[in-house]
Amino acid sequence: MYLAVYTRPDIVYAVSVLSRFLSNPSPQHLKAADRILQYLKGTKHLGIVYGGANTPNSQLHGYCDADYAGDKAERKSVSGNTFFFAGGVISHSSKRQTTVALSTTEAEYYALAKAVTESLWLQMILRELLYKGPEIKQLRIYGDNQSLLNLAENLEFHQRTKHIDVKHHFIREHIEKGTIELHYIPTTEIVADRLTKPLTAKKYTKFVDLL
Repeated sequence: MYLAVYTRPDIVYAVSVLSRFLSNPSPQHLKAADRILQYLKGTKHLGIVYGGANTPNSQLHGYCDADYAGDKAERKSVSGNTFFFAGGVISHSSKRQTTVALSTTEAEYYALAKAVTESLWLQMILRELLYKGPEIKQLRIYGDNQSLLNLAENLEFHQRTKHIDVKHHFIREHIEKGTIELHYIPTTEIVADRLTKPLTAKKYTKFVDLL
């Protein structure tokens, strides 16, 4: 858990799933935990680089995604988000949502609300550290769901989404203020997608490279 939280975002999804069974782990769960330890032993050379020569984007920005009903036991969705600054990961999360979402858009909207909350906290921390660079003035959050972006930016309250808790609509307020800016990005390029579900070896390798 310590490694997943601080320096190894590539194992955060696996650790998050295993943490659901801490009170009564089965032999299969212990075997899976052993596989994570073996993976860590074989990848000790991996690390997060900040401010490297090949840094494509030094601006504070993030990615968010959700796997609709990804938890097979309780049919709850899984939210994932990750934030980059100076070219490296500074925050990441993979968590099961507390409520059961009734649609993909609703699950994605809850994930976006969590990501916006995290982004505001990161901006506050950087300002308290007296950082005054332009990279934190407006934070970009990338998502791969067009319906989600339309709902967040459209002031019309649609009938099919009236059951979404009102507190999540604070997203709109920050869009209007210019605090955050939402952008669409294909699923193949969104880092947070890999924090919500299992991956094939090929996709996982790409995910690690992005981190």
